[in-house]
Amino acid sequence: MIGNRSYRIHMAKGESAASLLRELRRKQGHTLRSVASELGVAPSQLSRMERGERSVGEAATQRLSDYYQVPAEVINLATGRVPADIVAILLAHPEELATLREKFSP
Repeated sequence: MIGNRSYRIHMAKGESAASLLRELRRKQGHTLRSVASELGVAPSQLSRMERGERSVGEAATQRLSDYYQVPAEVINLATGRVPADIVAILLAHPEELATLREKFSP
């Protein structure tokens, strides 16, 4: 399993879902073919996800999350999908955006 620190560093750098998936696979020492087989997808499909040529859908996100043992929200955030509850919070409290930027921006 990849440690929380690794994907947090990845997310902090703002990298894409494609590079996150590739990093998770490589850090765990898996081949593209072995992961594709375990997930029940064609190697070409996983390869396109890892190159950013194919979007990562909700079903794939959950399977990848389970396989790599990382929260689905990490993959969702890397794809640009923000959880609905977080969107609702920010819509209700837009004044907090500046506070978040100050606290967490590099």
